[in-house]
Amino acid sequence: MGREGSAVESPAERRATPPGYGRLEGEVPLLYAPRLAEKAGEVRGYLVQGYRTLAWVLSVEPPEICALLVADEDWRDAPRENARPYPPGLPYFTRSVEPPVLVLPAELSSAFWPRTAATLPLAAWHEMAHAFLLGREVVRTPAWLGEFVPQAAAAAVVRRSGLPLQEHLSQIDGEPGFTVRSFRGPAGAADQMKFQNLLLLLGEAALEKFGDGFLRRIFHALWEEDEVVDEERAEELLADALGPGGREWLMSRPEF
Repeated sequence: MGREGSAVESPAERRATPPGYGRLEGEVPLLYAPRLAEKAGEVRGYLVQGYRTLAWVLSVEPPEICALLVADEDWRDAPRENARPYPPGLPYFTRSVEPPVLVLPAELSSAFWPRTAATLPLAAWHEMAHAFLLGREVVRTPAWLGEFVPQAAAAAVVRRSGLPLQEHLSQIDGEPGFTVRSFRGPAGAADQMKFQNLLLLLGEAALEKFGDGFLRRIFHALWEEDEVVDEERAEELLADALGPGGREWLMSRPEF
């Protein structure tokens, strides 16, 4: 049952939250701008669903996190790792406060495409998957693997939610002019979105072919790595997580 107020907030939460924000209690406490109360109810449902589903799929104890639904005028004051604010409308996860926070905008950036009923949940669950992964120490990996894991995890939650994932995927350009491994930054918002969508296509295809058990294996494999993961090792980790035939399947995929 949700309620407004800040009486039980920790000092770190108070620092992370602009004055006057309300609070919905739950497995993932949600702090929100008062004028976003209706949206907070919608977002809270996604948070609960993602939190429970990811914990079950990954067979792990979920990390302690909270979420912050930020009004546009407060975006510059939201907690973050760096001095410069993130671009408006882009959700992110930060460990700069305790407990760590999923920072969600009032409205997603226009860069998010396609726009379907699955767009907002996918964005929220992608960042939540980052929170699960970073609940333990993780070494550096190639960008494609570091983003593939949360995209595939988000797709796994959508598959269990009843949301129109196939409708969403049908609107994605599967041939953007690069593969997930050849994509290089810096890149503009449009190309970044194409990169993320290509990873989503690959993640959904992997789930369809191998089931969601590979997610548990790749999460645990990344937690067990103690050296920087290069391209060759990244391919090996993912292929092993997929299971028998995984490497051959990866090499056959146009996204890869």
